[in-house]
Amino acid sequence: MKWLMEFYNERRGILARYGIEAPLPAAAVLLGRKAVLAEYPSTPRRSRLSLFEQAERVGGQDASGWVLYRIVKDNGRGSASIAPAEAII
Repeated sequence: MKWLMEFYNERRGILARYGIEAPLPAAAVLLGRKAVLAEYPSTPRRSRLSLFEQAERVGGQDASGWVLYRIVKDNGRGSASIAPAEAII
């Protein structure tokens, strides 16, 4: 099954779109996350993490800053019908 997904990085202001083939949405998210990190690698840090950044990581936030914004099954018509991620998962 093919999934269309969008990842958003608020710090960089980037929206990345991917078409991923996977049997389940959870598997598609993992493959999509690998794709986005391969295309937009993390920049090396020059300083220690702030207390806020440390708390974000403890709270389960992804350290890369990428968030799954939308995911939908690809019906062959393009990305016009992409739904919010929370509506699918």
